[in-house]
This record gives sequence, structure tokens and C-alpha cells, in this order.
Amino acid sequence: MELTDVGKRKGLEIGELEAEILRVLKSLGNASAGEIAENMKSTRTIAYTTVSTTLDRLFKKGLVNRRMVAGKTGQKYVYSFVDDPGLEKQLVDAAVSRLVDAFGPSVTSTIYDKLNEISPGDLETLRTAVERRRRNIESS
Repeated sequence: MELTDVGKRKGLEIGELEAEILRVLKSLGNASAGEIAENMKSTRTIAYTTVSTTLDRLFKKGLVNRRMVAGKTGQKYVYSFVDDPGLEKQLVDAAVSRLVDAFGPSVTSTIYDKLNEISPGDLETLRTAVERRRRNIESS
């Protein structure tokens, strides 16, 4: 069995395809490259080898776990999403920093506008997290 060792990484970033594969994997729970490629067929034309290579990159970045299992045609990897809020925060911080570096402070208003698209349930979760963070800062 092969699992990731998730730690703090400098310059960690993901591309559009990696983000889409992570989204699909997160929704499936555990999946092979073939299962992910099959799931993605409805939204894009993508080769199994492209999905497999991208999953390997995500594994090397510590964003997915993988384990070897016996399949119909031999051994294969089954991947699972690394549920690590600290790692997710690091990815988001890096993406926002790159956007601010490229476009300046106007990015902030765009992010604020994007918050209007969040579902009421997700917005409440975000509100609770912000309040908890503020209380922690005030009590420090």
C-alpha cells in the first residue's frame, strides 16, 4: 500500500484539469483512473492515460492517496481524496496570491462578488468558520 505523506509544500499549485479530477475523485470517494475517466466522459473528451498521468502528479504533490489493488487485468491503483483543510487552505492562498500579484487589489472585489454565488448552507459554514477564527484571534 502506498500513501501520501502530506506536509507543507512551497509553490504548491494545481491546474484546471487537476482541479476537475480532484472534484470528480472527491465526489466518487475512491476510484481508479479508468473510473474517473469514465465519469468525466459526459463533460469532456479525455484519455485514460491523461487521467492516469494527472493522478500520478496529484499523488506526488500529496493531494491524493493511492493504493494498489488487484483488478481484472492485473494490478491497478485506486485513488482517494486527501481531506486536509490545511492543504486546501495552502492551495487557495497560493492561487489568490498569484491572482493578486498578476491583477492587483481588484481581485478582492471579484472574490467578494463570487461569495454571492455560494449556497446558503456553505455560506453559513463559512460564516461560522470566520467567527471561530475571529474569536481565536481576539483571545490570543
